[in-house]
Amino acid sequence: MPPRARKNTDQADDTAAHDTDTTAAADSAALAEPGLPPAAKADAENKAAADADVETKIPDVTPLEPPTPPVSPAPERAPLTTAQQVLPADLNGTIVDETTGLMPDPEGVFVLVEPFKDRYRCTVRLVEHVGMGVYQTPTAVLRAPVGAEFTAAQAHRIITKLREQVTAAAAAE
Repeated sequence: MPPRARKNTDQADDTAAHDTDTTAAADSAALAEPGLPPAAKADAENKAAADADVETKIPDVTPLEPPTPPVSPAPERAPLTTAQQVLPADLNGTIVDETTGLMPDPEGVFVLVEPFKDRYRCTVRLVEHVGMGVYQTPTAVLRAPVGAEFTAAQAHRIITKLREQVTAAAAAE
């Protein structure tokens, strides 16, 4: 089998350029022909104008990541005030002040919020030590953050539990 002849790439480029030139020359010759209908002349003009105006637009730098939208500040969280958010149905663990680790004075834990007569604000961070899961793994659960506002009934439940703890601790000693 004879070896294949390789086509010279320079010749191929010259041939392609010659074909393009002849196509453009044929289009301009069609414009000069007087016997063409007006619609054919308009098509030829549009094609010639389109070939002349074609330009490839390449961006200078492609972005690596999409633009980020402006970040708005996160809305403030509502204070924990409902019984479902703060207090479970039963307080079965030991409630302590998180900073000291001791049982706080039940009378000094809450202060009355002045404009409202039925709202109380917590002055210490109260956590409850409970056992969770099948094996009663000891866990500290937040029950009242500092500054949380409670209704009179919710505050009374916590104060009652703290008083029970104090009396149980005094009886144990």
